[in-house]
Amino acid sequence: VTKFHDGAWVVIIVIPALVALFFAIHRHYRDLAARLSLEDFGAAPRLARHRVILTISGVHRGTVNALRYARILSDDITAVYVSTDQAAAEAVQRKWGQWGSGVRLVIVNSPYRLLLEPLLDYIKQVADRRQPNEVITIVVPQFVPGKRWHEVLHAQTAVLLRLALLFRPGIVITNVPYRVGLEGEVQ
Repeated sequence: VTKFHDGAWVVIIVIPALVALFFAIHRHYRDLAARLSLEDFGAAPRLARHRVILTISGVHRGTVNALRYARILSDDITAVYVSTDQAAAEAVQRKWGQWGSGVRLVIVNSPYRLLLEPLLDYIKQVADRRQPNEVITIVVPQFVPGKRWHEVLHAQTAVLLRLALLFRPGIVITNVPYRVGLEGEVQ
């Protein structure tokens, strides 16, 4: 009885709480397995269309690499550039004419120097017009610097875009890494 007053009573609370937690975790995995099961699934509907939106921050090796990947996915590709500066937009348009391989470029103007919000608005407009069984893939070129600590020096727009679109139905987000300094290798 003295041990009970000295803290042994904690066991009476902790053990049942742990057992309840383990049962809840087991129930979660069982329910997830049932939802992922192919029993009574039937044939998956065919895709009506596969549209690719290639987000670009400029025209560079990483962008061209991502465009090559996007071409594997679909012939229906639209590159989207968010412009905060008219001169930069014109430069991107000129370079895209040279390197874009005939892919349509949409320039979204952002007078308030916002990047993510105008891009999300454009994607939402496209997604709102999508057909049943249409998939929209957002291809995001993402360069990987040679040194890990260099990552903090660059905007994390790709991560924020992924978080913003993760739960939108019919939208797939694909990051295409471009490893800076490994130009001679197949990316």
